[in-house]
Amino acid sequence: MGARKSRREGERAAGRSWTVRTQVLTTMLAFMVVGLAVTGVLTYAAQFRSLDERVHSELLQEYSELRLIAESTTDDGSFTHSTVDEVLKTATDSAAPSDNESVIALLDGRPAHKPRTQDFELIPDDSAQSQRVLQQILAVHEPGRTVTTTLSLGDRELRVLVASVQVTGDDAEGVYVVANDIGVQKQDLWQSVLTFAGLSVITLLVAGWVGYVVTGRLLKPLGALRSATEQITVDDLEHRIPVPSGNDDIAALATNFNRMLERIQVGFAEQRRFMSDVGHELRTPLTIVRGTLEMTDVGDPADVREAHEIATDELDRMGRVVGDLSELAASARPDYVRPKPLRMQSFARSTFARIERIAEREWELARTADVVADADEQRLTQAVVQLAANAVRYSDEGSRIRFAVDQVLGPDGPEIHLGVQDEGDGIAEDDQRRIFERFTRVDGARGSGSGLGLPIVRAIAAGHGGVVRLLSTPGRGSTFTLVFPQFAGSTNDGADEAGEGEDDEPDDAGGAENRRGPADAPRTRTRRSS
Repeated sequence: MGARKSRREGERAAGRSWTVRTQVLTTMLAFMVVGLAVTGVLTYAAQFRSLDERVHSELLQEYSELRLIAESTTDDGSFTHSTVDEVLKTATDSAAPSDNESVIALLDGRPAHKPRTQDFELIPDDSAQSQRVLQQILAVHEPGRTVTTTLSLGDRELRVLVASVQVTGDDAEGVYVVANDIGVQKQDLWQSVLTFAGLSVITLLVAGWVGYVVTGRLLKPLGALRSATEQITVDDLEHRIPVPSGNDDIAALATNFNRMLERIQVGFAEQRRFMSDVGHELRTPLTIVRGTLEMTDVGDPADVREAHEIATDELDRMGRVVGDLSELAASARPDYVRPKPLRMQSFARSTFARIERIAEREWELARTADVVADADEQRLTQAVVQLAANAVRYSDEGSRIRFAVDQVLGPDGPEIHLGVQDEGDGIAEDDQRRIFERFTRVDGARGSGSGLGLPIVRAIAAGHGGVVRLLSTPGRGSTFTLVFPQFAGSTNDGADEAGEGEDDEPDDAGGAENRRGPADAPRTRTRRSS
C-alpha cells in the first residue's frame, strides 16, 4: 500500500516537473530567440548608423560642389561669379538632388533659386506653410558658417545643411540649403525590422514544431526507460526496454540500462539462491542438533558426551557449508580473481607441498612448466587443493594421485593446464554432467563433503577466463584439468562454460607430456604421507 502511494506521488511530481523533452526544446528555443534578437539588434543598429553616415556624406558632397562654384576663378585670377545671386543660381542649376533630397537657395531671407527637378519641395507653395519652414531654416542659419541639424518640417524628419554664402563686394546675404528626408529612409528600415521580426517568429514556430517532433523521436527511449523503471520491482526484473537502431548516446543508454538490469537480476538471483541454499543445507544439521539435544539424558555422562560430539560435528559441517557458500557468493565480484605475473614452476612446487599432506596417497609431481602466467596464486592454490581433496575422496588409500602443470598452445594462444589425476572409481557419464552443480554428491565418495567444491573450482577457472575439463572412466579414475590463458589479454571465450568440459575434447593430465615444450622436462618425485 505504501509502495503504491509513493509511486503515485512520484508520478504526480513527475507530471508537475518539466520533462527532458520540454527542457531541451525550451533551451533550444531560448538560444534561438537570444541569437535572433542579438543578430537583429546589431544588424539594424549598424544599418541605422550607416544611414546617418551616408546622409551626412551626401550633404557634404553638395556643400563641396557649392564651394567649388563659389571659389572658381577666371584666367586672370578674378572670381568667376561676382555676386551672391550668381553663385546661388549657378549652384542650384548644376545641382542634381538624389532621392529624398531637396535644395533651395535663399537671398536676403527669401527663396531665390532651386533645381529644375527634385524629389520634394523644401518650401512648398502654400504661403503659410512656406513661411513656417523659412523661419525654421533662418533660425538655424549662422552668418559665415555652415550648420548641419535635424528639423521636423510637417510630417518629415529632415537632415538639413544650412550654408552661408558671401561674396566680396556684394552685401547680399545668401543661404544655400540642402535637406535630406532621413525620416522616410528610417521608416523603410523600421519596416525591414518588422519584417525580420515576423520572419523570426515564423522561424521559431517552425523550429519549435520540428524540434518537438525530432526530440520526441530521439528521446522516445527515455520514455521507455522511465516506464521501465516504474514497472521494475524486486519481484519482477524481467522487463527490458527496446534499444533503438544506431550508435548514438540514447541507444548506448538503453543498452547499458538493460545490461544493468541483467546484472541486478543476476545479483538478486544469487542472493535468493544463497538464501535457499543456506536454508536447505542448514535445516538438516539444525534438526539433528535439536533432536540430539532433546533426546539427551542429562544424567548420563556418556549420552551427554555423545550428544556433544554429534552437535560439534554438525556445527563444523554447517560452518563449512556457510564458508563454501560465502566463497561462491564472493566469486561473482569482479575483483574475486586478481591476476598478476606468477612463475608456474614455483607455484607447482609450493602447491604440491600442500596437497601431498592431505591424506595417505602416493603423490606425484609429474611435470612443471617453467613459464610465467597472469594468474591469482591464492585462487589457483585453492582450486588445486580442492581438486586434490576431491581426488582423495574418490580414491583408495595408497593409490597414486598425479599433479602436473603444462604449457599448451591453444587456439587463442598459449594456455596453462593444471591437472589432477587419480586412480579411483571414476565418475559415471550421467554424473559427469551434473557434478559441477551445487550440492551435487555422487556415489562412491569416501568421507563427507558439502557438494560445493567443484562449483568453486569452476568459478576460479571462469575468473581466470578459463574452464575446467573432466576426463573420467568408471573403474579407472578421473582427471580434472583447469585450463586458462597464459596471458590475461588472451581471454578464453569459453570462460562462462567452465565445468562443462564433457562437451569439449578432454585433456588427460597424465597424457599432456606429448605436447609440452623443452622447458617442461619431467621432474618427478613421489611422496607418501606419513
